[in-house]
Amino acid sequence: MFSKRTGGVTATISFNQKLLTPNTPKIAGGTMHQEQMEQRNLCTWQQGAIFLLSCCVLVTRRPDAIFHAQFWAEDGRIFFADAYNIGPWDSLFQRFGGYFHAVPRIGAALALLAPLALAPLVLNLIAIAAQALPVCCLLSSRSSAWGSLRYRTLMCALYLALPNCRELGAIITNSQCVLSLSAFLLLVASPPRGRWSQTFDMLLFLLCGLSGPYCFFLAPIALFLAWKNSDRWRWGSAGALVVCSLIEMWGVIMIPYARPHYSLGASPALFARLLAGHVYLGTVLGSNALAASPDIGVAGFLFLVAAGGTAILLICFLKSAMEMRLFILFSSMVFAASLISPFVFPPVGSTVWGLLTRAGGIHYWFFPSLAFAWTLLWCLWSRVAALKAVATVLLVLMVFGIALDWRNTSFKDFHFEEYAKRMEAAPVGTALTIPENPEGWNMRLVKRPPSR
Repeated sequence: MFSKRTGGVTATISFNQKLLTPNTPKIAGGTMHQEQMEQRNLCTWQQGAIFLLSCCVLVTRRPDAIFHAQFWAEDGRIFFADAYNIGPWDSLFQRFGGYFHAVPRIGAALALLAPLALAPLVLNLIAIAAQALPVCCLLSSRSSAWGSLRYRTLMCALYLALPNCRELGAIITNSQCVLSLSAFLLLVASPPRGRWSQTFDMLLFLLCGLSGPYCFFLAPIALFLAWKNSDRWRWGSAGALVVCSLIEMWGVIMIPYARPHYSLGASPALFARLLAGHVYLGTVLGSNALAASPDIGVAGFLFLVAAGGTAILLICFLKSAMEMRLFILFSSMVFAASLISPFVFPPVGSTVWGLLTRAGGIHYWFFPSLAFAWTLLWCLWSRVAALKAVATVLLVLMVFGIALDWRNTSFKDFHFEEYAKRMEAAPVGTALTIPENPEGWNMRLVKRPPSR
């Protein structure tokens, strides 16, 4: 019971069990008045401090991204090389894998403003900033529908510490994943009121929509929210994402063979292995090789894990509020698309899904893993004792998984700064092949005139 005196009249508010669950303005341990005070306390400087703290937490997971910055795969070979060789403006309209990638290409253009030796660091800093952005979105008062500030803080902690996602750490190529998470959080949040907030939201929707295929899954959610709320701003957001989807679709149609086409090797057994090994157990225990194990006993165990984890997700989907339901739906669509058309190149004699069973920590597992982690947190406030007990056990195990999987493997130092010195000293037109991570990859730069 909570009593509040207003104008000489005492109003009594009774908080029932429903109000103590997540996805409501209140969780156990306080009052609505206290929650409102918590929301008001998150002023601009506090949001900035939270953003910087989130960046620091992410750096502890891969400190070499700052102290020994190196290019990773498409970061250097595609995006920076294109910006350097053909110019930042022309490279902005280049497609890779059939899609436009606005964020990594803009990041590569910004990296050209710094000395060549610092280019990997610039891209890594942009990727880290993008990775920290969902924390600010979730802790904003606009996201209060997810639950109290303390509950959303736990959600942010799980996001920052999520195991089995080493491919997201300070890699601008995969920043499209975390940007789409920010875009989703802003879509389901309350509409922005100020002009600056509206500009920020729309800019993020456009950058996310023009950076890969995630707009295909965000657009229907935006349309549903616009139809449900009949809000002018929501219709504008939906329109922006629909336009971005059409542009990305045009890019894929214009280059129909831009994506590899190999035998999937799909089967229910392999699906259970991928779902259980990389998503459910990957979330709880961290990176593991169980999905690739040929042992029959392991296969049976993974089938049970897949069934149990899916049952927990379905319960959450049926019982939770709209925000969580939409996130589970969004994550499921992304996961399904990742398995149907992954951008991978299996070796001769191997299928795509066969290769994925050995691919722990890749960005394909990020969204379903985060959805499962947030589902376990939601289950802690369940009225069903058995569900609450299972979630408690899994979250305790997840603490060990986080500890084991906290530090991502450092990239091999190819001493990019030495190659940068050679490039700066070389005459115009000199071509230089520079090795990068993962080992075996390289990028080719052609010395440009100083005027460029």
